[in-house]
Amino acid sequence: MNKTTESCLIIGGEIAAIRAAHDLLAMGVPVTLINYSDELCKESKMFQRGITDFVYTKDIITPYLKDLESNSKFTLINNVQKVKVDRKESPFEIEIAYNDASRNFMTNTVIFALGFKPFNIEKLEEYGYGVLEGVITIFDLEKNIQNNDLTIYEKIKRLIFVLCAGSRITRGNPDCSSYCCSYSINQALIIKKMYPHIDVVIMYMDIRTVANQEFLYNEARKSGIIFVRGRPSAIEQSNTKLITLFEDTLAEKQDLLPADLIVLAVGGVPYPGSDDLATNFGLQLNHNNFIKIIEKPVVTSTPGVFACGSACDGIKNIQQNISEGGAAAMAVVKFLKRI
Repeated sequence: MNKTTESCLIIGGEIAAIRAAHDLLAMGVPVTLINYSDELCKESKMFQRGITDFVYTKDIITPYLKDLESNSKFTLINNVQKVKVDRKESPFEIEIAYNDASRNFMTNTVIFALGFKPFNIEKLEEYGYGVLEGVITIFDLEKNIQNNDLTIYEKIKRLIFVLCAGSRITRGNPDCSSYCCSYSINQALIIKKMYPHIDVVIMYMDIRTVANQEFLYNEARKSGIIFVRGRPSAIEQSNTKLITLFEDTLAEKQDLLPADLIVLAVGGVPYPGSDDLATNFGLQLNHNNFIKIIEKPVVTSTPGVFACGSACDGIKNIQQNISEGGAAAMAVVKFLKRI
């Protein structure tokens, strides 16, 4: 096994990670980035227009990726399978396994930027995902929009978006992921504009259009999108229709609503295995297993280890990821100057 010394090791390959790497390289700090996926920003690319930003993700990440590729001080290792921490204080000793190879590192600083994964909605059988044809997620719909695979929508008469699908319940994803409402409403607007004949319904618990996204809610109402307050108790198949059983909490009655297609607004959870890896570095976690920030915006409980983006405190939008990636880079430089 080769043993090398790196000034900063970045764990993760999403937008916060590449911003941190970009800024560190610009300040002359060599960077090794280890990525669990086979390409950078793979998860971010699920969101064509970002999370609540509605700017094209590729337009943001492409310049960063080009800069990284051309920098001789940047090392990228994809398809990482395992990370082992042998020394839990700076300089950290870390062993990684990837592509049937292994490598040891000594690094003065570490940045966690793992991002998140969508909650596995198949765990909750009442939604019928993976069983009922016509029940999809916002990520499935996003792929349809990106690939212009929308011919099925020409025949649809009613489409229901179910917000908080699997979220804000103890047996599912207990927290609000903050992006689902705005992102779903934006998708609903796209569908409504492209196919005005579709009866688009948004079923919600509470509408949380964060930051400056309240205009989406107002635009949706003006466009004729219908909002129904309630949470489904079950989604069932009846002949060619999908039947959503729910309690209308405004009318205070049990009701049902037929549809041709149901889109589940699934929230996000910490990247698989990130909690164990964080614990190995001696990091504290918050109540939902994201890395706990001790001093805003990126300082963790272990000196020399920083966290940014959706790896810490909860899900972030693209602009927040970019800002925190830059903040993590600055924190690394300050730390390196002290040792």
